[in-house]
Amino acid sequence: MSTTQVNFAVPTLPQQDAPEQQAARAFELATARTNYNYMLSYLDAVPMSADLPGPEKFTLDYEAQVLKVFPPMLENFKSVIQMLLERELQGDLPTQALADIRAAWDKFDKEFSPLHPIRDGKDLHALLKALSELPSALEGLIHIPQDIEQIIKGLEEMFRETLATGPTAFLKSTAYDVLNGPRGRAYLQAENIDDYKLLFKQMPKPAALTIERQDWMPTELEPSEQDWFFGFLQIGGFNTTQLLGVVPEKSAGSSAVLLSDLLQKMPVTDAVLQSVTGDATLTLEQAAREGRLCVVDYTALDGAKTEPLHGEARYITAPIGLFYWNPSPPEGFPSGGAMQPIAIQLGQKFDAEATPIFTPNDCANGNDRNGLKWRLAKYTMNVCSAIQHEAVAHLGDTHLTIEPMIVAMHRQMAQSHPLHKLLTPHFRFTININDDAIHSLVVPGGVVACNVGITIESSLEMVSKAHQAWRWDEHVPARDFAKRGVDRLPVFPFRDDTLLLWKAIHDYVDAHLRVYYRNDQDVRDDYELQGFIYELTAPQYCNIKGLGGLTETGDPERPWRIESLDYLIEMVSLILYTAGPRHASVNYAQYPLMSYVPSVGGSLYQPSPTRSSVLESEQDIVAWFPPLDIALYGATFEFLLTAVQYDTFGRFEHNPRDPYYTDRRVQPIVADLQDALALIEIEIRKRNETRPIPYPFQLPSQIPNSISI
Repeated sequence: MSTTQVNFAVPTLPQQDAPEQQAARAFELATARTNYNYMLSYLDAVPMSADLPGPEKFTLDYEAQVLKVFPPMLENFKSVIQMLLERELQGDLPTQALADIRAAWDKFDKEFSPLHPIRDGKDLHALLKALSELPSALEGLIHIPQDIEQIIKGLEEMFRETLATGPTAFLKSTAYDVLNGPRGRAYLQAENIDDYKLLFKQMPKPAALTIERQDWMPTELEPSEQDWFFGFLQIGGFNTTQLLGVVPEKSAGSSAVLLSDLLQKMPVTDAVLQSVTGDATLTLEQAAREGRLCVVDYTALDGAKTEPLHGEARYITAPIGLFYWNPSPPEGFPSGGAMQPIAIQLGQKFDAEATPIFTPNDCANGNDRNGLKWRLAKYTMNVCSAIQHEAVAHLGDTHLTIEPMIVAMHRQMAQSHPLHKLLTPHFRFTININDDAIHSLVVPGGVVACNVGITIESSLEMVSKAHQAWRWDEHVPARDFAKRGVDRLPVFPFRDDTLLLWKAIHDYVDAHLRVYYRNDQDVRDDYELQGFIYELTAPQYCNIKGLGGLTETGDPERPWRIESLDYLIEMVSLILYTAGPRHASVNYAQYPLMSYVPSVGGSLYQPSPTRSSVLESEQDIVAWFPPLDIALYGATFEFLLTAVQYDTFGRFEHNPRDPYYTDRRVQPIVADLQDALALIEIEIRKRNETRPIPYPFQLPSQIPNSISI
C-alpha cells in the first residue's frame, strides 16, 4: 500500500507527517486552488463558489434518487392542468342552449305521431328554433381547440426538456407558460378556497391538509387555518427563527424585544391581552416577566419592493404579531397549554384606519365582526414568514453559510487531514444544489420570481443584510435561544428537539477530534487548520464574523488563529449542525406546511385590509391568494425539495461492508453517535404523541448529512 493510501485510511495532522508527505499535501492543495475559488459578485458581501468543481457534482445515484420524485410530481401537474381545463370547458359550454335543444328533442321524439300533425309542427318548430340559436352560443368556444393543442404541446415540451437536461428544467417553467394564450388566465383563477385542495391529485396531500381533527378543534375551518395552528407554527413550524421574547428589561447583547419598545410600535393594551386570553387579571408586564410573551416582527420586509406577475399586482407589508404562551388557553386550543396569537398589526407603524390592530375577537376595534380580517392578518404573517424563510432562514443561514466553507476546506486542508475526512459527508452536493438555485430558481420566471411576492432584488438584499449581520458564535443553539429570549418558554418543539441533536453532535465531534488532537498545542501547530481559519475570516474569502474563540495575532495579513481545542470542537459541531439538523428544520417542513395556500402562501395579491375595508364572506378573501397556477407551481417545487433525502445523518455509507471511516479508533465513536441518534429518535416520537400535531423535522431518520437538496 502506498503512503498516500495509508494517509487516506488513517488521517494525519500535517505537522506529524514526514517531509515528503507534507510536500505531497502541499502539491494537492496547490492543485485544488485552481478548481476551488470564491465569487463575490453575485450577492453583495456573500461569498460563493466561483464555479462547480468536478468533485462537487451530483453523482448518478443522487440523480437517480431525484428522478424517482418526478413521476408523481409530473403526473400531478398534468392531472391538475387537466382538471382546470375540464372545469373551464364545462363553464364555457352554452348550458342553457343545450338544455333547450335536449328538452325540445325529447318532446318532439316522445310525441311525434302522424295522428297529430299540427302539434308535431309546433314541436318541430321549437326544436328548429333551439338548434338555430346554438351557433351564436358556440361562438365563444372557437378558442378551445387551439388552447387544448397549445397546452398539450406545452406539457410535452416541458417534460421533454426535463428528461433531457435534468430535474431543474421543470423549475424554469410554470403552468402559466403552458396555459399562456388569449384565454389563459381564465383557467387559473380560484373560484373558492376549496379549489386549493384540488392541487394535490397525484402527490400525497401535505400535512396541512391531513391533520387529524380532535374534539377541541373548531369545526368551521381546516385545522391549518385555525388560531392554534398559527400559534404552533411559531414554535413547531417551517420557520421558528423569528420568534423573540418580549421582556420588561433588556440585558446587553440580547435580541429580545423590550416591552416599552414594542408598545411604541404596536400599542396593544392589557385589556386586549385579557380579552383574547380570557384571563381578566393578566397584564403585559406580568406575561413578559414570566417569559411567556413573544413577538414576531417582519421589520426586514419594510420597504421591500414588489412587481406584477403576469399582469397582476402583488403587495407586501411588514407585519408584527404578538403571541402568549397560555398555560390554560380558551376553547379552540389544546388543554395542556398553547402558543396563543393575541394581535396582529399589518405594518410597522400603528394607524387606527390604515394599520389597525386585528385580534381573534375584534376587541381592538378593527371593524372585523366576522373574523375575515383576522384570517387575512394571519395569512399575511405566514406569507411574510415564508418570504423570510426562503431568503434568509433557508437560503442565507444554511445553504450560503456552508458553501464558502467547502471552498475553504478544499483550498486549505488536504484529503488526508482528519477534518477534511470528517467534514466531507456534511458538505456533499451543496455547491451543486446552490449552483442549480442560481441558474434555475433565482431567475426571471423561476420559482422565486413567481412564488415569492417581493422582487428578486429585494430577496437578495434580505440575504445580503442578514449575512452581514450573522455572527457565528450566536448560532450555537442554546446560545441562540437565550439571546432571543425564548429559552424560558415552557414548550418549544423545535428548540426542545434540536438541543438533543446538538448534544449528540457535540459529543461526537469532541470524541472524534480528540483522536487526532491531543491538546491545544496540536491545534496551534496544525498549519493547514490555521490556513482554513484564515480563509474563514478573511474579508476577500469567507468573511465569517463572530468567531469569538479565535486569538488575535497582531499580524494584519493574518489577524486570527485558533489555539483552543475546545473552541475547534464547538466550531466543527456548529458546521455539522448547520448542514444537518438546522437545514432539515427549514427544508423538510416546506411541502408539509407551506404548500396549502389558504394557510401559507408566498405572495399577496391585494393590499392589507384597513379598518374601513368591508369583507362580507369567505369568498372575498380569495382575492388575496395567488392564482392556481402559482399555487401549483409552488407546491410542486416544495414537493421536490422535501421528497429527496440522499442519506441519513450519522450514517456515512450506503454499503455497511465498505465503511467510510477506516480508522479503527473512529469507528466506535461513529457507533456511539448512531446509538445516541437512535435514542433521540425514540424520545422525539414519544414527545410527538402528546403534541397537537407531530413535529417530525428533527427526527434523526429524516435528516440528511448535508445540504443536498
